[in-house]
Amino acid sequence: MIFLTDAISRCFGSREGDKYVYLIGEDFPAFEGHFPQKPILPAVVQVQFALDALARLQGVACRLKKVSKAKFSRPVPPNTRLGVEITPKQQNTFCAQLTLPDGQKCGQIIFEVEPNEAH
Repeated sequence: MIFLTDAISRCFGSREGDKYVYLIGEDFPAFEGHFPQKPILPAVVQVQFALDALARLQGVACRLKKVSKAKFSRPVPPNTRLGVEITPKQQNTFCAQLTLPDGQKCGQIIFEVEPNEAH
C-alpha cells in the first residue's frame, strides 16, 4: 500500500525559483476512480501538494489546521507538470498558487498549518 504523501513526494521534480514543480503521471493513485473516463486530480489532493511544497520551503512538515479559501479554476489531468508557489500571509497562514504547464492558474488555496508534533 502506498501512502498519498509518499506518492506526492515521488512526483517532485524540481524547484524553479519560488515554484515547486511536480510531475504527475497517469499512474498517480489519486486518479484511480476520479473519474474513470476522464481522470482529474481531486481538490483535496491539490491541497496535499501545497502542504508538500510548504514542507520543502520550510524544511519541516506541518499539519493542516484549516483551509480558509480554495478556488480550483481548471482541472489537473494526468501527465501534468504542476507548479506550486507558496506565499506567507500571516503567522502559520499561507497562499498556494497552482499553475499548469502553460502558466495558467488552476488553483489558489489559503490555508493555515500547525506544527506536526509526534504523539
